[in-house]
Amino acid sequence: MKILFISILITILASIVSAVSLTQNNNSYILKNNYATVVISKKDGYITSLKIAGDNQEFLNRSYIDANGSKAGFHAKRSTIIKNTNDHVEIAFTDNVLNMDWEVRYTMLNDTKGVYFSLKLDHKANYPDTQFSEILEDDVGRYLPTAEQQKNCQVMGPKEACKVKTGEVIHKYDWSIDALKHDVHGFATKNGLGCWFVTPSMEWKNGGAYNRDLACHQGENDSLQIMYMAGSHYGAGDEYPKRGENWSKVYGPYLIYLNKAGSPQASWRDAKAVAKVEKAKWPYSFVSQSGYVKQRGSVTGKLTIKNPLNSSAFRLEDAVVTLVQPESNRESIPNQQWRHYSFRTHSTYQLRAWSKGVVGEFILNKTITVTAGRTTNLGEIVFTEKRVGPIAWEIGIPDRTAKEFKHGDHFNQWGLPYKFPKEFPNGVNYYIGKSNYARDWNYCHVSVPGRDGKYQSIPWNIYFNLRKKPTGTSVLRVSVAANSSTALSVSINGGKNSAEVADFKDDACVRRDGIRGFYRELEFKFGPNDFKIGENKITLHARKTGGYTNNYQFDGIIEKQFFY
Repeated sequence: MKILFISILITILASIVSAVSLTQNNNSYILKNNYATVVISKKDGYITSLKIAGDNQEFLNRSYIDANGSKAGFHAKRSTIIKNTNDHVEIAFTDNVLNMDWEVRYTMLNDTKGVYFSLKLDHKANYPDTQFSEILEDDVGRYLPTAEQQKNCQVMGPKEACKVKTGEVIHKYDWSIDALKHDVHGFATKNGLGCWFVTPSMEWKNGGAYNRDLACHQGENDSLQIMYMAGSHYGAGDEYPKRGENWSKVYGPYLIYLNKAGSPQASWRDAKAVAKVEKAKWPYSFVSQSGYVKQRGSVTGKLTIKNPLNSSAFRLEDAVVTLVQPESNRESIPNQQWRHYSFRTHSTYQLRAWSKGVVGEFILNKTITVTAGRTTNLGEIVFTEKRVGPIAWEIGIPDRTAKEFKHGDHFNQWGLPYKFPKEFPNGVNYYIGKSNYARDWNYCHVSVPGRDGKYQSIPWNIYFNLRKKPTGTSVLRVSVAANSSTALSVSINGGKNSAEVADFKDDACVRRDGIRGFYRELEFKFGPNDFKIGENKITLHARKTGGYTNNYQFDGIIEKQFFY
């Protein structure tokens, strides 16, 4: 479900806020406090004007709310004033779209530096089946070309990429964000006027903790600032409420924040500071929308992951612990991971955990019940890493991304796969003990144009020396960070290819300038006679299995290798 607000980026000096007011005419509601004025259309329920107090500069160009790639749009059939006091103004707009009841709410408090937005979807049991989808991190910030520069741009591959008059290629996916740690994105002008979407929690985002989605992108006459309430751009999948199913979900609230500073960087720093303040307020006490859970339960405990070879505990870095609805045949992890409320007054969850530097995802073998107003103490939870023996060599860092590899530090840049044939004319040939994965291992294994014009995959080779053959079974573990229409097999020393793994879920990460998609671990086993004394070669065979062909041909797999 695509929720889009498109803005011209303008903002204001903070002032002392004392009260909020609501006025209206035949066409609009006007919400105003000492900081901002927000005008909302009665006809559509869209914001039509954003201004900062004491400044007549219009902030907004246009805004809209829609779903399924603009195939279905929200147009309010009814509006209701929920609350109108000196401290709190709240208006609800309702419509029925895609066999669901939609309720959009705008809230302005006396100290709100902008306006809060939230959406609730309701699918009643007697409604027909339905299906829907698509409702700046520091490292994605850059200047967007002006509207004039974007006009009549040259369409590149993929079709969303556009070469502007300056020669720069802009691609909307270059501004995608990860749901887990994301809390603010938006635009700022060169003189520091900023408009930001501040999200104190993304517990409502489908697709799992690390699922990515769009944050902003180019238009032709303006640039778009986007909030995807639900999104499928990186494989998260559609949502399918069925006839006979009572299904409901609240998205947000999030804050549309306006500011003014001396530079874009200062505006960005201020927005991040506000995001920190908003996070501390979560869950918001002012929300009255049914289905939003104000009183939460909490879960505490200690996570320990042990090395099975010596029983020592790994030093955990950047560890993640998630509570999600239990996996089912209908809703697999991770593509529908957060379809329902992430938090309820009383509910049962599955605990999943992982950590940088440790191979694997760990799942607690029992469910956890969380009750509002109570703390559930799990004590120490101990997992053991799956390992059959000492590591002989390793390429990369187990962290579910390809950031440590070549181009991984600037992955959000159009056209990197097209560079592969020139940078690696003979494919990747990696020598253990000599090569450097930051330089010699590409961040993704892509198909390239062949002599006949057809795209083909180039095998990648890993060379290593052995003084003696192993005596037992050896295991090559490949941790897959993402996959776009590619199958994988391996061979050793020119022997027969292993059974091909082709049942990956396409997360679109490679073609949409991502660095992580759906994580998966693979194991390939070798016997002692597969090796030889001296130099050995393991080859990775990535075969293109499909993908888009109209505008570009490359697809690929992001791999991370470990050998035991």
